[in-house]
Amino acid sequence: MQMFKIEANGLIQLREALSQAALPFDDVSDPGRQFFRFEMDGKWIAYGGLEGAGQDILLRSLVVCELYRGKGLGKAVLSELERYAASQGALRLHLLTQSATGFFTTNGYEIFDKDEAPLAIRQTAQFKHLCPASAAYLRKSLGTAVVSK
Repeated sequence: MQMFKIEANGLIQLREALSQAALPFDDVSDPGRQFFRFEMDGKWIAYGGLEGAGQDILLRSLVVCELYRGKGLGKAVLSELERYAASQGALRLHLLTQSATGFFTTNGYEIFDKDEAPLAIRQTAQFKHLCPASAAYLRKSLGTAVVSK
């Protein structure tokens, strides 16, 4: 599996994939967001993104192509995004989800009250209006083991 940073010309496919997965996509081209395409054998298998900088980063819109779901690729993509975030100085990843709480808790994320999110995370569009109020807030501390490959 290879990870590629998405540039402006790749945002159309990203928006389509997020739309099909019922994930927010209105702000993907806004500053401060980095999205990545994951490929195997030259075919996209997943997308994922990160928003923000510093010790606390928001995990954005992880989606695996329907043909590749159920094969453990979501965990591999999540691990790559965690490693990348840690390499950029993140100590914690934060996220909101409507339907993937089980996936994220299985991968080391813990559920918290939204009021416990750092101010920089609470001020993101994701927290303010893109995700419904019913979305669960989860966070994971990134240890040194995540940074090493």
